[in-house]
Amino acid sequence: MIGVRCWAILLAGLMALAAFPAAGAERELTLSGAVSLALKENPTLEASRQGVAQAEGRLTQTSSRWWPQLTGSAGYSRNYSESSRIAALEGSSSNLYNYYETDLAVTQKIYDFGQTGGKVEASKQELSATRHDLVTQREKVVLEVKAQYFEVLKNQHLVDVAQKTLASQAKHVEQAKGYYNTGLRPKIDVTRAQVDLANARLALITAQYNRRRARVALEKVMGKRPYPGDYTLADITVSPPLPTKLEPLVAEALKQRPEAASLQAGIQAAEGRLTSAKGGFWPSFDAGADYELANADFPLDKGWSAGVSLTWPLFSGFLTKGQVSEYQAQVRQRQAQFKELELAISQEVEQAWLVLRESAERIEVAETARINAEENFRLAQGRYDAGVGNAIEFTDAQVSLFDARSAVVRARYNYLQAFAALERAIGRPLANSRVASR
Repeated sequence: MIGVRCWAILLAGLMALAAFPAAGAERELTLSGAVSLALKENPTLEASRQGVAQAEGRLTQTSSRWWPQLTGSAGYSRNYSESSRIAALEGSSSNLYNYYETDLAVTQKIYDFGQTGGKVEASKQELSATRHDLVTQREKVVLEVKAQYFEVLKNQHLVDVAQKTLASQAKHVEQAKGYYNTGLRPKIDVTRAQVDLANARLALITAQYNRRRARVALEKVMGKRPYPGDYTLADITVSPPLPTKLEPLVAEALKQRPEAASLQAGIQAAEGRLTSAKGGFWPSFDAGADYELANADFPLDKGWSAGVSLTWPLFSGFLTKGQVSEYQAQVRQRQAQFKELELAISQEVEQAWLVLRESAERIEVAETARINAEENFRLAQGRYDAGVGNAIEFTDAQVSLFDARSAVVRARYNYLQAFAALERAIGRPLANSRVASR
């Protein structure tokens, strides 16, 4: 029995160890994992969620006026009166006496010509607006995560390009030294190759620190580091297709964007406040009932009352008129803001679409330039090895190749960033647009 238990404990320990990555092993973060983490941990999103909770609380407060208002009270006081009537009732010659009172009252709003209803409607629409604002903030966070994720990958590939260039330059230095030692090349070839090697090292250092800065920015928008130790980002293997028509995208954005829905809710909230303000010109009807136990001594006397009341502010120093004017202007202001937002959305979609198309064209041109630069470098390397080419020709070819490879990397990931910006401008992911992580 003891042996079986020992084997069970050993097996459980081995399974626990297998569940964790080996020491020094790096975890891999995918794009979807980065987005999920940001939606959970991003502090700006949490602030927006608390804004929604506040709006829900305000709606509960304004709606409370439709419910019966129940109030209970109880009190005791020690009193003095110069009149001897109370003292006589108590059978005492003293003018000091006790007074006990308890009261239960209920009131109910019956009708107030839209004063309460307008406030409730305004609170409902403000809640709707804050919920749409939360969606807007979510979309902004998703866009920022994607942009920073692609920025990290872009700089990672630029590091790879710089490392390849550095290795090539190091090889060229050794080659130049060998040619110089045999008398086939002058000393200037060696010194120039060493300068080029130093420049390649500087380019690598710049790329490495750009990658680190991009990762810091990614972790900031995610709200925390995804893993305790070091980690890598899963690369993107497939780029989404380029949308061909602009007009449907603009039309859809005007319907989909949460900012538009938020502003429409804001217009309706202002209309609700206007209705409430106009109700101030009219009376308010209320019903109430009261039950009371009170006396200077026990047992306490019982009493009750019930009835309805009408409250009509006949003149309030033009307060109501001023409120109506304010909310009328607020409605017109938000209607104008909605028209301005429609123009801004249309412009944003068109600009994002143009940037995306430009990025797509840049990829094609950059790929062509890279192919030509690689062939040019191959020829320059061959001419230098054959002794018919010079160091300047080789350096120019090496620089051109480095620039061409870097341009391809930038063009590819700029396209992914531009596509994410277009999705944000439209207000939803495009069909067949999901990028695949390796």
